[in-house]
Amino acid sequence: MFKSHTSKIMKPTLTLSTLIVACFLISGTFQITENCSALHEGTFKYGNLTTEIIVKIKGKQHVEYHDGGKYKIESELEWINECEYNMTMKKVTIPNFPYGPGDIMHVRIEKVVGSDIYYISTVKGNSWKGKFIKIE
Repeated sequence: MFKSHTSKIMKPTLTLSTLIVACFLISGTFQITENCSALHEGTFKYGNLTTEIIVKIKGKQHVEYHDGGKYKIESELEWINECEYNMTMKKVTIPNFPYGPGDIMHVRIEKVVGSDIYYISTVKGNSWKGKFIKIE
């Protein structure tokens, strides 16, 4: 008897969850897009709860501000296509940073959800996933 009671509860819950997701998709509130142009220019942030890095992109110029602007990485961007670019580091002032001038980071945008831009970065054989948030 307990088993059938549980299954009766689960059916409406599952249906309600499906309905909520469908409403978000139809209304456009939850929008996943392949349009990567959001990263082509603007101000962004990334990091975690203790570290926030600000990134400014204008034309081919890319500057990251670390530790409240105390340190920075200046780079030049070369867009390969709408969703991929190579970032050649020109100046790095972060102490003991593992990469330096001349190193090239390849960045591929995986998806854009509202102001969140999900990417995969690779430099010197090391890859990681991350997320930019567009703030301007």
